[in-house]
Amino acid sequence: MLVGDFGVGLDLGLGLKEGLRLKKIIGRREALQTVARQKGCTDSYYGAGEEEEGVLVWCIDWSSLAHHKAFMNSPAYPPFLKSLAPIMKSAQIMHVPRLSLNGAIGNGVVEIAVFFDIEDLFLQGTRKFIKAIREIDAERGIQGFRGVVVFGEVWERIARREGGEEGRAVVLMLGWESLEAHLAFTKTQDFTDSTKYLKEGTGGVEMFHVSFRRAGG
Repeated sequence: MLVGDFGVGLDLGLGLKEGLRLKKIIGRREALQTVARQKGCTDSYYGAGEEEEGVLVWCIDWSSLAHHKAFMNSPAYPPFLKSLAPIMKSAQIMHVPRLSLNGAIGNGVVEIAVFFDIEDLFLQGTRKFIKAIREIDAERGIQGFRGVVVFGEVWERIARREGGEEGRAVVLMLGWESLEAHLAFTKTQDFTDSTKYLKEGTGGVEMFHVSFRRAGG
């Protein structure tokens, strides 16, 4: 779950049971509506990972972390979890400051990179990466890039899904016209020149491409 406090962020990444697809969560309208009815919920969107079947990323924007905690402590929360149990094998919850994906939800795919065991050096590198991407796009355009590139440090200490020690982490998101557009960019010199800033101060990364849709859409 990715969520924020004052700026607010996103809410939750679910690992779906093997073989179950996105239509399973779409069919559980009550779960989506339960979240939408909560005080402090300002947006909700979700999508399946394109590379790995059985992975769902569900993002919920909250007005504050306190609103999310209030939902988790409310009488509505146990039935909410129960409604998801048949399709959910596990869930990794994390909170980040608000990451605005305006222009990328329902409009292509979002590249999501979660970097683990990060140091302050990596935060500096991420800012340089974002600056480089924006400059490249402004100067000559990046084919298929939606203009969305945001990042935030995860408030909790988290480990990779397969386990290991918990540590600091960063979520980086970019909007693309399609998965193919992003893959084409990875073959360019601009990609090599910009991603060099993401090489130091991190212990590894997990990546997904997700086509988000709003919970009410």
